[in-house]
Amino acid sequence: MSSTRLLILGVLLKRQPIHGYDVRKELEIWHAGKWANIAYGSIYFALNKMASEGLAETASSEQIIENKKGPARIAYQVTEKGKQEFERLLDKAIWEYKPEFDSFHIALMFMNRISKEHLLGAFRHRINLLRADIESFKATADFNLFPANSPHYLSENLRLFSARLEAELRWIEGMINKLEQGLLF
Repeated sequence: MSSTRLLILGVLLKRQPIHGYDVRKELEIWHAGKWANIAYGSIYFALNKMASEGLAETASSEQIIENKKGPARIAYQVTEKGKQEFERLLDKAIWEYKPEFDSFHIALMFMNRISKEHLLGAFRHRINLLRADIESFKATADFNLFPANSPHYLSENLRLFSARLEAELRWIEGMINKLEQGLLF
């Protein structure tokens, strides 16, 4: 939950007071669902949990956001304790190296249990998914498709993620060659 907490606290600090829906929209603009492993549905739960822990609080009644289509939206803001937690998580995240988890790596440990044809199909499918993500991230970064008030360094984060995806793409292409040449099984 620390990456989710870091993201949400960061967005709150940037735009507070802010409603959970607007936190979600901001993270969607950043494509955080792809590179931060955040489930958008967990935002409200995280906001409520952080409020119960004293990291965030609901805004005063005059700051509550009116909603013409339904009930008023509850806006949140970061407490002093929340600012300290954000700083702690930010420092930990910038200094710590933590390899990404992807169940694909587990599946690779048992690839000998998959037929060659099925494995080739899966690898080619993953290549198509990787290429689509790479192109999407590059287009967003290169054409600066972020709203005007977005941090200018968002595109650099997408470029880093694209570079990682490109490395995986090259690796899978090499694996396809090895499979086709019968070098793995």
